[in-house]
Amino acid sequence: MDNKLIVWDLQHSSRPRTCDNKDGVTCLSWVGNSKYIAAGCVDGKVQIWNSLSGEHVRTFSGHSDAIQSLGVSADKNFLVSGSLDGTVRVFEISEFQ
Repeated sequence: MDNKLIVWDLQHSSRPRTCDNKDGVTCLSWVGNSKYIAAGCVDGKVQIWNSLSGEHVRTFSGHSDAIQSLGVSADKNFLVSGSLDGTVRVFEISEFQ
């Protein structure tokens, strides 16, 4: 792994955005219909990235092993992460709408 999350905008053929992540990414989820991407990481953290600028905007912690899955609630206010440590965490993400 090269520790990069690269976002390509195929609709506008614009230059890709690179999000430098110090740990490997195991899964991804768009945060609702917003410009934000949630990345589940090997270190058990969930990173939130602005897909337009490549800027890291938030880190959610709580797991002790790699994130295995991510999902967004139907109302787009919560992000759910599942980890190899056997736990599931729920994080409020309404600020990213």
